[in-house]
Amino acid sequence: MRILHLIPDLGLGGAQRLLTYAAAAVDRNRYRLEVAHWGEPSALQAELERLGVPVHRLEGGRSLPRLARAFGRQVRRLRPDVVHTHLVDADLIGILTARALGVRRCCASIHSFSFFAVRRHRWRYRWLLSPLVGRFLAVSHALADYLVRECGLPASRVQVVTNGIDTARFAPAAGPAPRCAPGPTVGVLTRLEARKGLPYLLQAMAQLRSDLPDARLLIGGEGVDRSALEREAYSLGLMGCVEFAGAVSDSAQFYRRLDLFVLPSLDEAFGLVVLEAMAAGLPVVGTRVGGIPEILEDGAQGRLVAAADSRALASAIRELCQDPIRRSQMAEQAHQQALRFDIGRTARALEAVYEELM
Repeated sequence: MRILHLIPDLGLGGAQRLLTYAAAAVDRNRYRLEVAHWGEPSALQAELERLGVPVHRLEGGRSLPRLARAFGRQVRRLRPDVVHTHLVDADLIGILTARALGVRRCCASIHSFSFFAVRRHRWRYRWLLSPLVGRFLAVSHALADYLVRECGLPASRVQVVTNGIDTARFAPAAGPAPRCAPGPTVGVLTRLEARKGLPYLLQAMAQLRSDLPDARLLIGGEGVDRSALEREAYSLGLMGCVEFAGAVSDSAQFYRRLDLFVLPSLDEAFGLVVLEAMAAGLPVVGTRVGGIPEILEDGAQGRLVAAADSRALASAIRELCQDPIRRSQMAEQAHQQALRFDIGRTARALEAVYEELM
C-alpha cells in the first residue's frame, strides 16, 4: 500500500519528528511511504532518506496554488492509495488536490490547537475539509474533544492516535552526563514563539537567583521570538546563566546536559518533547494545558503547574532542584512512563487507520 505524506517542511518541530519516528516503525513490507514537502533540505530529510523513504521537494515557493499544482504532479506520478497530511497548509493543499485527482482515501493528522483559535479556520475544517477527509487524527484526547466540540468535526471521523517516540534513542546513557555548570541545569527544547510561554520561564529563573544562584537555563530551538527572548533575559539580569543553544539536531545529547526539563507552554496539543525528556530519564515541570496532563502526572514524573504563572514555575523548579533524591525518583518514573508511548504503538495505530480507509 502506497502512503504519500505531505508536510510543509522537515524542520525540527514535533510533527516533523513524529513523522520521521513513525516512518522507521511502520511495516515496510506492507506500506511504502513517500514524503512531499516544500521546505529547505534538513537533517530530518536526510534521516528519512537513510531509512529508504523517498522525499520529494515541491517547487512553488509559498504560493499555495503553485504548491497545489506541484503536489498534483506528484499524485499523478505516484498514484498513492492514501494521502496523509500534516499541519494546516498541507491539509488544505493535500486534501483538496488529492480528492480533485481521484484519491478517495485521505487522512489528516492534527498536531496543534493554535490554528483553530481563528473562527474562519475552524470553518474551513468543518465545511470545506470535513466532507473530504476519512479520518482526522488527533494527537491527544484533549485535542480530539476540542475538534468535535469547537470545530464541529464529526466525532465518527475524529480518532486519537497519540504521539510516540523511539524510546531506545533517548534511553539514559551509562556513565555520568556531561556537565556545563556547577549547579542544576534546567532546560527547554521548543520553538521560540509566543504560545510556548518562554517569558514566564525566564521570569521564574530570575525569581530563583537567590535560592539557586548556580542554576543555569539551557534553551534549545529557534523561532521568531529569539531576539525578544534574548532582550528579556538581558533585562532580567540572566545573560550569565542562560544559554540560547539554537537549533538542536541531536536532541538526545541535549537532554543529557540537563537535570530538569521544563515546558511552560500556553497551549500544547501533546508535547512530544515532554516524552523525549522523560525517556531520557528527566523529571519534567509542565503546564496543565492540552495533552500534557495525559503524559505527565503531577507528583509522579514531575510537576504540573498553571500556565502563564511564573511564580508557580519557580516554585516547582525550586522544589525539584533542591531535592535530588525526589528528583531521581521522579526521573525513574518518568522513564517508565515514556516506555508506554513507544513509537511502535503509534505505528500500529496508523497502520490500522490505513487499513480501515481501504
